[in-house]
Amino acid sequence: MNRMNRIVPLLLFLVILLSACSNSRVAPAAGGDTAAASNRQPAELSVYFPYPADWPEEEFMKTFGQPIMSKFPHVTVKYIPGGKITELLAAGQKIDIVFASIGASPGSLLDYRLEYDIGPLIKQANYNLNRLEPTMVDTARQLAGGGIYGLPVYTTPAALYYNKDLFDKFGVPYPKDGMTWDDLYELSKSLTRTDGGVNYTGLGSSYGHLAMMNQQSIPIVYTDTKKSAYDTDLRWKSFADNLIRFYKLPGYAAVDPSKISEPHERNRFFKDRTVAMFLGISALYTSQEIGNMNWDLASFPVLKEMPDMGPQAYPTYFYVTSISQHKDQAFEAIAYLTSEEYQTRQIQDGKFLTSLNDKELRKSFGKNNPMYAGKNSKALQPDKYAPAGSVNKYNGPNNGEFVTIVRDVVYNTKDVNTALREAAERVNKKIQQAEAAAASK
Repeated sequence: MNRMNRIVPLLLFLVILLSACSNSRVAPAAGGDTAAASNRQPAELSVYFPYPADWPEEEFMKTFGQPIMSKFPHVTVKYIPGGKITELLAAGQKIDIVFASIGASPGSLLDYRLEYDIGPLIKQANYNLNRLEPTMVDTARQLAGGGIYGLPVYTTPAALYYNKDLFDKFGVPYPKDGMTWDDLYELSKSLTRTDGGVNYTGLGSSYGHLAMMNQQSIPIVYTDTKKSAYDTDLRWKSFADNLIRFYKLPGYAAVDPSKISEPHERNRFFKDRTVAMFLGISALYTSQEIGNMNWDLASFPVLKEMPDMGPQAYPTYFYVTSISQHKDQAFEAIAYLTSEEYQTRQIQDGKFLTSLNDKELRKSFGKNNPMYAGKNSKALQPDKYAPAGSVNKYNGPNNGEFVTIVRDVVYNTKDVNTALREAAERVNKKIQQAEAAAASK
């Protein structure tokens, strides 16, 4: 065979090879970097959320569903708002994505063995986890024992809401960014009083969330031993003493003991307008809730020995489930929800607080939302989140024990050590029962 006869087949082979490569060209991965394109076959993604009151269907579709379908025309999003997962699965319902806060994740994902390690999908898509706030990634890895089941899409605020009218009424200076807990206590003392027959209190909060998000990263339940830390980690006593002093101020004696939990204190702040300050850590409050209140924000109080440390983050994750038949498309969708392209509009519209490690993006929060005009919205996220404490399936169900600890000390005359010990006993008993039930299945 002469030289020309050898070259022609070689050129033909190269043409075929190049043509094949062009037909399988990679596409940009949602979330940032280039990666292999996911399956573009039509797919319906069923998304489950445990608390439909927080995300009604219309709001969910507007915020998450429609943007996903606009970005990926081959995908249809179906929303499943609440319902018992066991009943849904028994009825043949497919669930491709579960989204839940870190506290609700075990009861919405792990308890039904819906968890799925998306590590290979992250690697396949060349998804850059460094774009995300690092403590939120670490929290996800702790929950998965080193793997990762989902991506954080948004987080709750960590800020002090306050009613300026009550401060003006009693001639008390407004809260400032960078206040210590001691500063906050002095403000609360000045605002806890009876005036004109109305009982006013200084501070409202959600103790369970405060416990779970504590700035010292104190564990609630040790991941390795599956035992409560309330009675063994001495830092819980200082944490309890710091918070309980607010509720030992004289004005709280008039408050029904059953009504010092978060929903009641939130109502007294937003509706009754008899609480001057509210630590907003479980939700971003809407204009409908705030109404015509003359309000503003200050940063989350700090410990004087840790002046630069905010609380732990309390993110909401979107998880690809183990039973999804469209894992590639599901991952592509949740990766898009963490992209700068998607997050920028939601942040600027004031829909939620970002999970991205982007300080400039945080500064743009609410710029398109008149509700936040002139407000100190930068206070909604700390400059530095505390590292995750313990993350396991028993933290969320047991952080509510701190409500009982507060009530026992404030109203039942128990000392803090006794209240902590008894709380630990209750937690350990519940864990033992849960472990025994799991072993019997």
